Amino acid sequence: MLDAEPVILEELHRLAASDDAVAPAWEEIVRRSGRGRRGMPATRAALYALAAVVVVWLAAPAFGVQPPFLDFFSSKPAPKRVVHSFEVMSVVAPRGMSPKIIAGQTRRVTAYRLRDGKTFALFVAPRKGGNGFCFQFGYGGGCADRTAGPRNEPGDVNGRLIGLGRYGSHVLAGYVYDQRIDHLQVRFADGSTANVPLIWVSPPIDAGFFLYDLTYAQRHPAQAPTAVLALDAQGQTLAKNRYMFAPKPTWFDPRKVSDPAHKRVILRSGKSTIAVSPARTGGYCWWLQYEGRSHGSGCAPPRYLTTPMAGGLSHGTHFTTFSAQLQKRVVRVELRFQNGVKVELQPVDGFVLYDIPAAHWPRGTRLTAALAFDAAGHRLARKAFDPLQTGTYDCIKQVPIGAGETACP
Repeated sequence: MLDAEPVILEELHRLAASDDAVAPAWEEIVRRSGRGRRGMPATRAALYALAAVVVVWLAAPAFGVQPPFLDFFSSKPAPKRVVHSFEVMSVVAPRGMSPKIIAGQTRRVTAYRLRDGKTFALFVAPRKGGNGFCFQFGYGGGCADRTAGPRNEPGDVNGRLIGLGRYGSHVLAGYVYDQRIDHLQVRFADGSTANVPLIWVSPPIDAGFFLYDLTYAQRHPAQAPTAVLALDAQGQTLAKNRYMFAPKPTWFDPRKVSDPAHKRVILRSGKSTIAVSPARTGGYCWWLQYEGRSHGSGCAPPRYLTTPMAGGLSHGTHFTTFSAQLQKRVVRVELRFQNGVKVELQPVDGFVLYDIPAAHWPRGTRLTAALAFDAAGHRLARKAFDPLQTGTYDCIKQVPIGAGETACP
């Protein structure tokens, strides 16, 4: 038999919402239930009701009771600074990829209290067309696409059912859509487990949110998380996410597998360079730099280069650079610009680099495509670039792009 009181107290202290975050929602539950004692002070009645709801919430996996929905439109509207941040998310996204957030409907649906006493709110906002939602809380956030769902990575089982993120060194948080999911379970390297309840939010969000704050011991490799499971009310596994916790390959960190004594610059273009160093795992580690500052690095062995040309644009103040890593069969890369100009690049040790000159920064002159060819002249790959995307090229005067933000046109 489970002794519920310690569990309830621990959950109230660690996972329950902060005092001012969900009080309106719990008061609404009390008001509608009609179970408050006649003559009892309102605060005490609310506390008793809260304790009762928490008991039901924590016992839901055992009794098959669906946890209550928090009504989205009854939740407290988000402050202006948060609404603005949701507006910015829509206008700074690449063209054609805006999440189309209805920022004016952003709500503060709950708040989480961590083990260290810190508290932060969970804000959610619907997207136009009913296609998911976007969310923010103290450590980050993102957007969910109901039609596509999260990616199903190697080692996962129905991984698309769990929108899982790791924030900082100790917070696991995310969302689920499928209402068959009763709760989540975190599994650890030492064989222990921890059940994590869901907070469901009504339409137009129509999703359940969760957060688990790792203990100090659970951050150690010997006891670290190994998987997150989505379980139904009978304890059956509906989905499993393991990929997030899989050990990173040896070659993931250039500092660990490269030979710094043999690091050398192989390409220069303007103020940009590509330097390489032999990797103990095979092939080269590489570093893309502008004026000596790194803007990217990698170490994947040649067998992991699954496309003939892997690369794109990197940009910052006063520069925009094209770079790519190539398969051995690629002998030539051609860059094509809006005004008909073509630039041919010859690979060096499987890389190409081109610092786009200022003459190609204005609209009407920008890069539109990069093409890779083999020795017989057959085109092996083509990568397109949107010349109308804002913020890719430097400029003298920025222009408004919405939500009070500006960027280079």
